[in-house]
Amino acid sequence: MTKVKHLKRCRVCNGKNLTKIVKLSKMPFTDEFMTFKNIGKEFLHDINVFLCKDCQVVQTQHDVEVNKYYLDYQYSVAHSKIANKFMCLLANNINSFYFKKISKKSILEVGSGDGKQLHQFKKIGFDVLGYEPSKILSDIANKNKIKTINGLFTKDSLNLFKAQKKYFDVILLTYTFDHLPNPGEFLDISKKLLKKNGILVVEVHDLDKISKNNEFCLFEHEHSIYLNKSSATKFLRKYDLDIINFNLIEEKYRRANSLIFVAKRKVDVNVQKKELLPKNKTSKFYFDLKKNIYKGIRNLEKYSSFNKKIGKKVAGYGAGGRGVMTLASMSNSKNFKFLIEKNPKSQNIYAPGSGLQIVNLEHLKENPVDEILVFSFGYMDEIKKDLKKYGYQNNQIKSFIDIMKDGYV
Repeated sequence: MTKVKHLKRCRVCNGKNLTKIVKLSKMPFTDEFMTFKNIGKEFLHDINVFLCKDCQVVQTQHDVEVNKYYLDYQYSVAHSKIANKFMCLLANNINSFYFKKISKKSILEVGSGDGKQLHQFKKIGFDVLGYEPSKILSDIANKNKIKTINGLFTKDSLNLFKAQKKYFDVILLTYTFDHLPNPGEFLDISKKLLKKNGILVVEVHDLDKISKNNEFCLFEHEHSIYLNKSSATKFLRKYDLDIINFNLIEEKYRRANSLIFVAKRKVDVNVQKKELLPKNKTSKFYFDLKKNIYKGIRNLEKYSSFNKKIGKKVAGYGAGGRGVMTLASMSNSKNFKFLIEKNPKSQNIYAPGSGLQIVNLEHLKENPVDEILVFSFGYMDEIKKDLKKYGYQNNQIKSFIDIMKDGYV
């Protein structure tokens, strides 16, 4: 049985001034796919999302045992041209902005997955090292000559590197920092592993964009905190780190709702631009966030019911976190025929929470549908090109973001 530890204090400032803003009932892990016989046996637990009124960090207040979960975690975006283009741009920009004149440079990526991002750094001359809890992904990386340590990054990791006198020019986390149960402890560790002019580069889901797009599906058991520019700036300063850049990559080239920042050990605050010191959100922001989340779920349920009523067959597209969590939040997700994934982990697997079968694109040849609702909206152009090969026109392909905002009519 999966253990759940409930917290009573803020993850960041240790305060008690917490207020609940969202509750999602009986939600699964995003990646705990099942065989048919195990449907209904998956881990399900409420996700309660809180705001700390003292430090303004939005967060969950429960930790779920993840050791077993990460053993066979296999999430990868290596098949996506868009993702690979982003990874190449990230490596090149970090190099050209900060290390162009340095010949010998090193990077540690925490949560390095299958090593595809580090491969881009290796190509431009970085000495690379990954840290990855999934044995499956770390084995793939090592097989591809991207040196990767299999395990969770902890205080013991700091002692290991200090004993080896190993320090880094870059410490990188892409969609990993917001998974850490104690992100403050990580900042304290990483600061001690950076070289004198080293940088910490972090990519997380942007709370402001979550609110704008109504992406409640990003409230997951695996996520501990949700940041925007204001809360990230204050959080890092607490650990003597200053954010020096929020514009490492232009918005148009980023992934769906990416917030990327570059930080260094404390610098003179006076030299920072005003744009790096954004204001706190008002209480209305959080009230609207809650209201829009529940409205979005209702709109999706109406969309599903309406299509069933008129006999329209609908499938979902995207078995990542967005697809799994959105469907799990709906009371009538079983109205969908199946959930399409370009490269599913294996055959005959089902999504946790909804129990929908996950199929590849070839499944559409024998099992056509009238409409496809896309959850992986950040890859929409790529998905439309793939679906066009199977006879689907743009008017048959919809984004779940649009349905949540505008309804089903």
